[in-house]
Amino acid sequence: MSEPYGKGVNYFRRLWQRLMGQIVQDVPDDYQACEFECRKLQCAMGDWEKCERRLRSVAQNQEQA
Repeated sequence: MSEPYGKGVNYFRRLWQRLMGQIVQDVPDDYQACEFECRKLQCAMGDWEKCERRLRSVAQNQEQA
């Protein structure tokens, strides 16, 4: 016999949540400005450390917390 419809849906929902939990991760505050607001694909370490956009974003996130 086949399983009830609701039980199959729950199985796929749990599977989807497990997959998304492994793929999607929170971006640390230090990297948010780099990932979402910057057009550069790569930065030298010295540039990243003194990047005004990144430092401003981190400061704003700390104020909100």
